Amino acid sequence: MKYTTIIFSTILIGIHSHAQDVNTLIKQVKNKLDNVNSYIATGSMKTSIAYLKIPIAKVNIQYKKPNDLIIKSNNGVTFVPKGVDAISLQKLFSSEFTAIDGGTEMIKQKKLRTVRLLPTSQQSNIVLSTVYINESDLVVEKSSTTTKDDGTYEMEMQYGKYIQFGLPDRIVFTFNAKDYKIPKGLTLDFDNASSRNQKIDKTMLNKGRAEIVFQQYTIN
Repeated sequence: MKYTTIIFSTILIGIHSHAQDVNTLIKQVKNKLDNVNSYIATGSMKTSIAYLKIPIAKVNIQYKKPNDLIIKSNNGVTFVPKGVDAISLQKLFSSEFTAIDGGTEMIKQKKLRTVRLLPTSQQSNIVLSTVYINESDLVVEKSSTTTKDDGTYEMEMQYGKYIQFGLPDRIVFTFNAKDYKIPKGLTLDFDNASSRNQKIDKTMLNKGRAEIVFQQYTIN
């Protein structure tokens, strides 16, 4: 009986330590992002949806702590997805959540720590977020967020000269395009979409993809 109690206690201590480790890791990533009070970034945004012709746009991205994010186009028409604020990791980490360790996973030849974030508020539109963290650089390299109203958003980030601030040089953002209204200035492209659709899964018609390449940040 005494031996069983010791084993059980050891397991509980191990689980608690592991949970503490995940919470510490999330805190370190969040603290890195919190060092940026605001920024203005310039870049280009390429949005792809099967049935739309969307020009590449020059954009300004403005962020202000805690979670204000605005994307503005300098020229032409920009298709900005409804869930574009999901690209703000600052906003994701500013909510209350329970962190669950998902172990490690190899993604693009990198060993990343998987952490699932469950919102504690019943009013949150987010059902579940999963982040894949580069533990050595303390940055999120991939995330997936499932919402109640707007489907699932996925992001992949690449870092370069702004990695010390936790800010990416490139973001690829995948979103649900099924119920989106067509903005003024965009043209339909059914012929081209039809030819492509013969080669792709029909479910991909409801998927959109946005790529933002950042040229420069002004950080405060």
